Amino acid sequence: MKEVRSGLFGGFVLATAGGALVLLLVSVWNTVQIARLAARPVPTLVQLSDGRAVRVAGRPAHERTPAVVRRFTVEALQGLFTWRLIIPATEPGQKERIDDGVILSDRKKVPTSVYQAGFFLSEALRPELLRQLADLISATVENRSTQVLFIPSFVGQPEPVDGRPDAWKVIVVGQQTVFTPVRPEGVSLPFNKEIYLRATEPPVIDGLPRTALEEAIYRVRASGLEIYAIRSLADSQPTSP
Repeated sequence: MKEVRSGLFGGFVLATAGGALVLLLVSVWNTVQIARLAARPVPTLVQLSDGRAVRVAGRPAHERTPAVVRRFTVEALQGLFTWRLIIPATEPGQKERIDDGVILSDRKKVPTSVYQAGFFLSEALRPELLRQLADLISATVENRSTQVLFIPSFVGQPEPVDGRPDAWKVIVVGQQTVFTPVRPEGVSLPFNKEIYLRATEPPVIDGLPRTALEEAIYRVRASGLEIYAIRSLADSQPTSP
């Protein structure tokens, strides 16, 4: 009986030792694989869902490069301050269409492109600025033969606001040029502003129906930025609510 117990105990010890050896070998293998993975260069090429490939670099969540901030600023201002009552053709052979615009809550109307560009703005700034733009557009753009183009001539380097790592100020100098049948050469109106921006979380709408509005929101917010104030260089206070 003692021999049987001794044999079972010996077998148990051998099985335990064998299991421990297997676990040790697996741990060593995992360690080697993790070390190899850590030694690999970080992937810099990412393929997007539309087939485009772009190079990427790791950044802290709130950090945006100066190039990203400046490009976002120009795109936002061009969308907000370029006014036309037509939808330009985007493909060869396509004709431009009449833009019915978007009616705001106070019954004022803005062009569709301006409404979509409103999502470059923070939620606090967007409603009031859109209403102000509606007044300016109705007083400037009388019909489809009139259009206003925003043309930047200087876009400064982003400057941190109050030492914050997630907020910047960008000085923009340019003009809005008004083209009419009477003045086809255009009439320029000065545009000299300080634009205040901050980092935000980019939207995630994958899996939802992609309406035209959803596409516009995703496009303008994809950079993870928003404008929260616009100040004239001659003023002393931002025009944020």
